[in-house]
Amino acid sequence: MLSINDAAERLGLHYMTVYKYVRSGKLAGSKRDGSWHVSLADLNSLSESKPAPPGRGHRALGKKSGLFLQAIVAGDQSGSWSIISNALETGAAVEDVICEVVVPAMRSVGDEWAHGRLQIFEEHRASSIVLATLGRMQGLPQRRGRKRGSVVIACPPLETHGLPAAICAELIRSRGFSPINLGADTPTDTVIDAVNASDEVVAIILSTVSSTPQRVILDAVDEVSASLPETPIMVGGVWPELPDNVLSINGFPSMLEQLELLSAS
Repeated sequence: MLSINDAAERLGLHYMTVYKYVRSGKLAGSKRDGSWHVSLADLNSLSESKPAPPGRGHRALGKKSGLFLQAIVAGDQSGSWSIISNALETGAAVEDVICEVVVPAMRSVGDEWAHGRLQIFEEHRASSIVLATLGRMQGLPQRRGRKRGSVVIACPPLETHGLPAAICAELIRSRGFSPINLGADTPTDTVIDAVNASDEVVAIILSTVSSTPQRVILDAVDEVSASLPETPIMVGGVWPELPDNVLSINGFPSMLEQLELLSAS
């Protein structure tokens, strides 16, 4: 049995694409410890099947990610939004555009900066354009139907990388939840106050990156859970020593999957 991430790597696809295959029934999957897994035999059968023809629902979002990357690195804000709006106008879902266009592009920006091929101002400028893009997505028509509750999102104290939290907020919004994004470097008492002031809070998500000090995360979790013992807490990334009642989420698809499970319980 393979995890969704391992299956995506074998197929050469984005993990969100494989996740959607499982949820739609195109690829058989089973739950283990709250996460989806697929068999190698089923994966091989899928990879040997005839590719779906191009058209609605099968557009090459990967190519748009490359174009989007070029635009944000060049500082072309209007051009970057044109790429996103074109993908949306031709039928791509907000969730797919974020996971298959925006997120891979930002990963590439991070890699380029880490290898010294981008200057720090270029990385910051690209991040600023992505934040503006996510802001424009908020004005798009929202999913119809009843509201599914609120989700409070925050970066723990000392964590200044607010972009993953903003991405998280728009993915959550696309699923019909109401995100309350408190942003970077949020004191734990602010998180607690926000939950107490909000209705139908489904979960708290603490957004982190690999450089977030583990002690900061554990302290924030302890303080929030002590004040809000009935509210589920999810933490981005895989961190040892988290309490058993705190969910560790490895990637945006895992976050959405766990949120759906919490909402259904």
